[in-house]
Amino acid sequence: MGSRWIPLTILSIGAVALVAAIISISVGENRVESYRIEEAGEVQQLIAGIRQLGDRLGPEDAPITIDVFTDVQIPTGAAYQQAVVDPLIEEYVRTGEANMVLQHYPLGPKPVTEGGIASEAAGFQDRQWQFAELFMRNLDLAPEQGITEGFLNEVAAVVPKLDVTQWEADLEAVEAEELAAEDEEIAATQRFSSAPAIVVTGAAGTEILEDGPSLERVEEAIATVG
Repeated sequence: MGSRWIPLTILSIGAVALVAAIISISVGENRVESYRIEEAGEVQQLIAGIRQLGDRLGPEDAPITIDVFTDVQIPTGAAYQQAVVDPLIEEYVRTGEANMVLQHYPLGPKPVTEGGIASEAAGFQDRQWQFAELFMRNLDLAPEQGITEGFLNEVAAVVPKLDVTQWEADLEAVEAEELAAEDEEIAATQRFSSAPAIVVTGAAGTEILEDGPSLERVEEAIATVG
């Protein structure tokens, strides 16, 4: 009697192994573990406590507005953000001297990027800056085939107080893509030669800075228009 169960046991083990193999193949190398999002604490420390409204960071009535035209999906975006934009947030936006507006300016052939649209979708909950910062800082962890839904979801999952279910719905809606496209149209009107570009506006006028201006150049512009 026991001998009849031996083949069945072997078959059961084989079936389990086959299912496990199929799951392994379907998941592949793009498992959640392969691109676990980093620096969430650093981003929250940078942004926390500063008022956000859509694509704007900082008080609406600040005397100076800093428009940041950047492509969140370029490999060099994070380095520029941390070298120039983040210090401006600490020095001028957090203190209320300026507010900052994120303008998506894609450098590729498409008028909008997945990262830009996803950031705009987070902006409906006033979390665009956290999403964009995390997205850029973790871009090197994205799958080789490009920005995937899984990668975007992993970024969204670590954005503080972001309702991910609502974000997913907003991501599918046309409004987020339209907002990203509007940013590109603004950049096209300005005829920037490259990104990042920064436009500083104050009581004394406007300064347009192209070709990835340094922190020093932006601070000079702030002093000029302030």
